[in-house]
Formats: sequence, structure tokens, C-alpha cells
Amino acid sequence: MNQFSVRRVLRVTWLVVAAAPRLLAAFAGPRERRRGRVAAELCGLLERAGGAFIKAGQLIGTRVDLIGETMARSLSKLQDEVAGMTAAELAQALRDAPEPVRRHVLEAGSPVASGSIASVYRVRIGDRVLAVKVLRPGVRTVIAADMAILRAGAAFAAHLPGFRRAPLADIMDQLGESLVAQTDFVAEAENLERLRAHLAVVAGVAVPAVVRELCAEGVITMEFIDDLRHGSIELLPVTAREAGVATLVRATYRLLFVAGFVHADLHQGNTYFRADGTIVVLDAGFTYQLSPAARRSFTEFFAGMIRADGEACADILYGTVRGAAPGADVGAFRRDIAELVMRNTGNAVRDFSLPKFCFELFAVQRRHGLYAEPAFIFPMLCLLSLEGVVKAHHPAMEFQIEAAPFVMQGMLADQA
Repeated sequence: MNQFSVRRVLRVTWLVVAAAPRLLAAFAGPRERRRGRVAAELCGLLERAGGAFIKAGQLIGTRVDLIGETMARSLSKLQDEVAGMTAAELAQALRDAPEPVRRHVLEAGSPVASGSIASVYRVRIGDRVLAVKVLRPGVRTVIAADMAILRAGAAFAAHLPGFRRAPLADIMDQLGESLVAQTDFVAEAENLERLRAHLAVVAGVAVPAVVRELCAEGVITMEFIDDLRHGSIELLPVTAREAGVATLVRATYRLLFVAGFVHADLHQGNTYFRADGTIVVLDAGFTYQLSPAARRSFTEFFAGMIRADGEACADILYGTVRGAAPGADVGAFRRDIAELVMRNTGNAVRDFSLPKFCFELFAVQRRHGLYAEPAFIFPMLCLLSLEGVVKAHHPAMEFQIEAAPFVMQGMLADQA
């Protein structure tokens, strides 16, 4: 263990010790308030730890199937906002960048956005206004040290009663891979281009074009899209809000059912809504390409829901299960899944709620100790990440009806 890792372990240990009395008090509090208080204390601890812990909390927050709705909602609010790099750090980060990019970014001064992994700068090169995303120097070392701490914590938690059946080691592996992937700007540039190509056929969606000749190791240069404001949807009239939300949902369905491309980070920091009903998607750092088999399974599962074929859905979901708890009742698992599907299809389509359906689906998994593979769960979590904006700004939307044409398109593509 190097000197940096030792210091990091000592700092995090001190933070945990300092937070322990508050966490214990939260656990000992009234049952009806316990989950909310524990979630709030844990989020505060992660924000104080900083580094990869904030990103880790955000990503774990997408696993509502394992941690529950209360904890997931709290973790989703973690703020990854830190001060920009110093001049020396920025110069180091830009050492491999093309000369025009290096010069203009160093002259730009403050970034327009800054997080634990990267900062974004607005520059003008020739007649083009560009956004330059710059990886923080040393961030991979921070992630490695923080992941070692998180893995140790997960190994300890795996012995606790409430976590013995949860695949914590697998979650840590997926988390580590996701965090490291967010530092691979070559791959992110490719994913951004792939995202732009997939969504080019969806009316009302803009994705910035990557400027390949101005990219480098740790640097992504793309077109700068102006007049974007955080919380922009709150300022729009109802009709524009609903149009923007509908566009975002259609774009997501296109990605999932037709392209098999999962964007698991479509929060309002990466998605912006405009007054004309169009949307802008800026980031592709946390994306996942489904295998053809996984995309087909997910699409067929939704097709089974549309047909009200609960048994087919149960068969598809069980076919993706990775391992099983000792003594798991597979028959009961299948029956519970089939009944859940039947309660949420057919005549009840007007009352269908995807978030409620997913929560119940995840509860069945936890109850029987049978967890679908991440490649199947990630698409549902992607849709769940839209719950807040849909519920707040387009509550009348019917997810099944919106999904149907994209499900059919995906199935027809498989048959071609």
C-alpha cells in the first residue's frame, strides 16, 4: 500500500469513527423513521469522504433492487460538485492535449462544471465554441484506493444478517468497473458518438458532436451547446415539460429495445429541457452496451407484458438468474413473477406504474434469493432513473403504450 493509500484509509477511517454515534442513533431510532435517518447519515458520510465515494454512492443508488427505495432516493441526491483544478493540476492534465486545446483551456480560467472525476471548460477555437472535458490527474489512484476501502466494507457487511444474500462482491466488481470506465475518455468519446448516432432518428433530441482531432488521452472536446441551465424544466410551461419528458422517454426506449444501449445516468445534470420541447443529452460516461442476447431477453420480457403472458415473463427472468440462495423455491418465484406481470397488464394498463412494478419485481427477487443478472436489471434501473421527472412533470404518461412500438421494432429486427 503506497503513502497516498495509507493517508486515504486513515482519513476515511476517522470519518467513519466520527459518524458512528450518529449512525448508531439512527439505527436505534423509531422504526418508521429509521430508514430515512440512516440514509441521510450515510449520504452525509459519503459526501464528507468525497473522491470515489460520491460516485460510488450515486451508482449504488441505481441498485434499488438491492438497497430499497428509501436508500436509493437519498443516494440519488448526492452532489458531485468540487472545486476546479489548480493551474498546476490543469497543466498536468493537458500535457497530451493538442496545442490549441491546451492553450485555450489554460486561458479559460474557471470551469463551467467540475466534479470528482473531471472538469469542463468552455473555449473558442477559431470560429467554433467548444466544451473541453478534462480528466483530473491522479483520479485513477484515488478510485483504486477508495475501491479497496469499499471492498473491505462490503466484505464485512456480507456477514451481517440483512446483507448475507445480497451479491455484494458482484456489486463492488460492477461498481469498480463503472468508476474506472468513467476515466476512459477514449471509450467515452466513442460512446458519445454511438449515443448521437442512435438518437439521430429520434425527433427533438440533441447530442453534442465530438471533435475527434481535438481529443487526447484524458481530454474530450465536443461542440458546446449554449443556454443550458440546471433545473431548466422547472421554468417551462406544462406543455413544454410534457413534450420534453415524452421525448426523453421515447429516446430511452429507442436505446434500450432497438439499440441495446443503456444510459444509466440520465439525471438533470446530464439532460436539459428546452422551451420548444426538445432535450439535450451531454454525457455518455456511464453507459452499458447489452449483448444481443440480453437485449433480446429484455425486449421479449416487455413483449410478454404487453401480451399479458405472465408465465413467459417468469421463464425469461428466471433464465437470467445468476446463482440461487440455498433452498430457493423456484416454483414460487415463477408464480410470483407471473402473478406480478398479470396484475400490471391487460385491463389494468391505465394504472400501470413502471417504478411500482420494478419495486415489486425486486422485492420478489430479494424474497426468494434469486437475482437476475445485471445485464437484465440495468435497463430497468435506467427507466427507474426517469421516475422522478416523469412523476413530477408528466404523470399521465402510460409507459406500456409508449414502449409498444419500440418493443415491436426490436423484435422485428431480431427476426430480420
